[in-house]
Amino acid sequence: MDKVFDYIIIGAGSAGCVVATRLLEANAGSVLLLEAGEPDSSIFHKIPATVVKVFQQKSWPYMSVPQQHCNQREMILAQGKVLGGGSSVNGMIYIRGQRQDYESWEKDWGCQGWGYQDVLPYFKKAENNESLSDQYHSQGGHLPVSENRYRHPLTLACIRAGQQMGLKYVNDFNGWSQEGVGFYQTTTKNGERASVSQTYLKSVKDNPKLTIITQALVHKIEVENDIATGVIYSIADQAPIQVKAKQEIIVSAGAIGSPKVLLLSGIGPKQQLAQHEITCIRDLPVGENFHDHLHMSVNATIKDPISILDEDQGLKALKHGLQWMLTRSGLLTSNILEGAGFVDSQQQGRADIQFHFLPILDNFDNTPGEKEAAQEHGLTIKVGHLQPKARGRVTLRSNNPKDLPVIDPNYLGHSDDVAGNIRAVQQGLKMFQQPALQAIIKQVTEPAQTLPEDGDAIEAWMRQNIKTVYHPGGSCCMGVDPQKSVTDLQLKVHGMKNLRVIDCSICPQVPSGNTNAIAIMIGERGADFILNP
Repeated sequence: MDKVFDYIIIGAGSAGCVVATRLLEANAGSVLLLEAGEPDSSIFHKIPATVVKVFQQKSWPYMSVPQQHCNQREMILAQGKVLGGGSSVNGMIYIRGQRQDYESWEKDWGCQGWGYQDVLPYFKKAENNESLSDQYHSQGGHLPVSENRYRHPLTLACIRAGQQMGLKYVNDFNGWSQEGVGFYQTTTKNGERASVSQTYLKSVKDNPKLTIITQALVHKIEVENDIATGVIYSIADQAPIQVKAKQEIIVSAGAIGSPKVLLLSGIGPKQQLAQHEITCIRDLPVGENFHDHLHMSVNATIKDPISILDEDQGLKALKHGLQWMLTRSGLLTSNILEGAGFVDSQQQGRADIQFHFLPILDNFDNTPGEKEAAQEHGLTIKVGHLQPKARGRVTLRSNNPKDLPVIDPNYLGHSDDVAGNIRAVQQGLKMFQQPALQAIIKQVTEPAQTLPEDGDAIEAWMRQNIKTVYHPGGSCCMGVDPQKSVTDLQLKVHGMKNLRVIDCSICPQVPSGNTNAIAIMIGERGADFILNP
């Protein structure tokens, strides 16, 4: 294998695959794409409804440290570890956040040139939307964005209940205003998941200038005189391999992986690196500003056995499997998280609460040992606050690249986050009180026997039940001040040459909603910065 490439990309996730594709399309040179996970070859990566299987099997087993504001609970923080990264294991929801998020990046975080009108062209560049084609959408991109073909009656009931609460029905959560209730658009095509691996990367996979290496654990980036020159990695515990980059090294390993790689390379807080006997090359706040969206599952059992419980068992599973194999239709084309709600609970002119509707009782990602999966028919409204203020950090466990980092998100470490998530639960309980759901619900089981007005009971339940919704960001924050940020506004690491971070770790504040479309936008924009310096 070649040992010298023009570009080395660390991480073949949602941003990394986009960058690799755009560099090759522009004939910018040879590209080495390093991915710690395996190829996304399983059929479960293709079937939308098997999201739970791939998420649990193809993710980094990250856990938080005990969270002091959440009853000392350790929480699962899984992130995709497979070709395609998060886009190969996620819920396929296409959400860009709100225009106010990007205006805030400019106004509050000093990120000039990252306002809404600056990022919108890159969302559109990525997108191939099957039904929307106004000033917010396009058809020219690699990423299929589709209407969901399967709509479960429980999801429909939630959407009717949202309208009974006063939310308007929305066809497009990515237009001028996000507020309302409706169905998510998804990154699927013809009943299959459309990950960046199967869209972007597939379009260039036969390019002789592309080298993809899976099961590649990056040990460090090599730096000479503040110039990033190469990468040391190993495959499946074998001897370390050294490769060189003539042009640039791009770190796209996500909000947990990217800070880990930089810290191992001597880029980060000097004091922390000294504890692990790593020489500090550049003293930057790597791993700081880490934050995430949280959610809780507000659950109710239902009168009739119509949820998707046990649809993956026996003859039912066979029927659904055959329907999907032969016609790419039916339940298996569902991303399960079919329906959405965005609520402005404070009349602030933008939504601060997000709902995901599930036609089953959600027990998929509980911390091990906390709860048994409910074996009853029911439905879940996942509720959460969209603009977290608490900040945590990602730090090294040791200087051994095999060791997972230490992650302390400091969940609920800000009073506004506590209040916001209480409001989220209150809104979910109010939805259960609407006629469309009252007609089918047997009883609300979580939080049980709790009125929306009982803030104290909701808070106690919340601290025991809140968990991540897997939207981490901020840990390699962009900005103009090297004391407060890691990259500049072109995503170059401060004080370094030939080194960029391109993924959601650069977000000073994670946008309001699911983050995959945002990672892809950042990949498009980052590639543009490389190609048009």
